[in-house]
Amino acid sequence: MFAAGIDGGGTAARVELRDPEGQLISRRVFGPFNITGIGRDAFIGRLREIFSFCGDMRDCASLCIGGAGMTRKDTGELIRSELRSAGFHGVLKLCGDCEIALRGAMNCPGCILIAGTGSIVYGKNENGISLRVGGYGHLIDDRGSGYVLGRDALAHTVQTLDGCFPPNSLAESILHHLGTDNAAGVVNYVYSETSGKEDIAALAPVVIMSAAGGDLYAMDILRKNADDLAVMSETLIRRLKLPDPVTALSGGLLTNDNLYQRMVREKISSFTRVVRPENDALHGAVMLALEAMPRL
Repeated sequence: MFAAGIDGGGTAARVELRDPEGQLISRRVFGPFNITGIGRDAFIGRLREIFSFCGDMRDCASLCIGGAGMTRKDTGELIRSELRSAGFHGVLKLCGDCEIALRGAMNCPGCILIAGTGSIVYGKNENGISLRVGGYGHLIDDRGSGYVLGRDALAHTVQTLDGCFPPNSLAESILHHLGTDNAAGVVNYVYSETSGKEDIAALAPVVIMSAAGGDLYAMDILRKNADDLAVMSETLIRRLKLPDPVTALSGGLLTNDNLYQRMVREKISSFTRVVRPENDALHGAVMLALEAMPRL
């Protein structure tokens, strides 16, 4: 018998198998796992590839799959159908990526603040109540994310080209990154059929470097978005009624030291203790699977 955890991301699916005592059996990385990005048929193919790697799914006592969209009804039905075909009769947990990230970060009540392409803050209190703030996508939310940093910088750049602001290093850096010197080039980058939210988020490091170099417009963008992440975190902590809140930082913008991470850390340190994640999301997925495994 074994437990399996899957950290299903847009660029890769990481899988880990452990025995009932928690000892590692095997681990492997597969291709993209986001059904929205790769389509239904490719997603089914990825599931079958992973189940084949796991071996006889009748021996899988519990499986935790975490990732964006895993809690959607249609995605869940598809996964359950494929598992039935593979002979799986164990316990299945379908979780959002923030849930497995929190379990990987800590094994106690607390929160995780994630800011990468998107953003969300998720937490659980001592009564087992879990809540989220944010994470509703780039069209209506994702405050403090790489996408919003990039979007704000692009807006500033075209406004600078229009003469609303004097020439500045942020606009110059964005134009240099895009390989253009005019608004038409910016528009082509943003509205190209091949451009997505990841392409906008890819400009976030340019904003951070410009701010670190002293550009006041870039600093304003970072400050506003750091404030937004702080409001999200404080709101979640208040709603969860955590008496001694602990928050782990995660995601591409907050994992490593940079000016933006330091700004966010400083702002939330006034109301929560900030820690580094103990482990990653894959560890969280397999731990949730082990905890759900039936005990004889």
